[in-house]
Amino acid sequence: MLLRIITITIFIVSTITSYGNGYPVASDRAHRWQLRFDTGDLRFYRDKDTGDGYWLLVYEVTNETKEDHRWIPQFDLVTDKGEIIPDGDNVPRRVQLAVLDMFGDPLLESQSNASGPLLQGKDHAIRAFAMWKAGEEEVRQVQIFAGGVSGDTAEVINPKTGEEEKLHRVLQLSWAVQGDVDKLVLKPLTRRPLDDGTSVRQLSNRESSWALYSDSTGTRKWIFR
Repeated sequence: MLLRIITITIFIVSTITSYGNGYPVASDRAHRWQLRFDTGDLRFYRDKDTGDGYWLLVYEVTNETKEDHRWIPQFDLVTDKGEIIPDGDNVPRRVQLAVLDMFGDPLLESQSNASGPLLQGKDHAIRAFAMWKAGEEEVRQVQIFAGGVSGDTAEVINPKTGEEEKLHRVLQLSWAVQGDVDKLVLKPLTRRPLDDGTSVRQLSNRESSWALYSDSTGTRKWIFR
């Protein structure tokens, strides 16, 4: 099933190669810049008015580099049913505001307002949430590919077209859905270790009032996508 996910969601990985060096492998250390990206656990949210389901992820991004950046989050959610869902697609503003009210955190930004200048230092960190409107709800695995966290890129040649393409270094995170989503509403889903491949990074041990996740297993890794 994991092979199916990778094949469907990162088709570009298996169809392009770089200039004579094979597919580029992302390292844990950025060559350009890298933002600190901490997340809570993925949760499922059911809108009471429409009955629509949504995936919900709270995160905090901090600029620990030596220059200011602009935070432009680009999150794709992928399920083991072959779905690829960009963050924010078909997520009404009304639903975002309902989530803000639910958390009651004055520092939490809605998905629509999260983009913007990210100044240096923890005092300027952006705390926000991302949402995806759920399609198929009978899923067992959910992955998120978080872009905008690193400035590293890799140039590759598509062997089918012969054209040069640019890949971006992104974070891959994974969760397991164990049971009916309606029995898991707003409960933290279980993290899935990403043992295979390279560039496995450990989660932060930092904690906060909105429950940043921490453990001792590699549950996210850097990849080029």
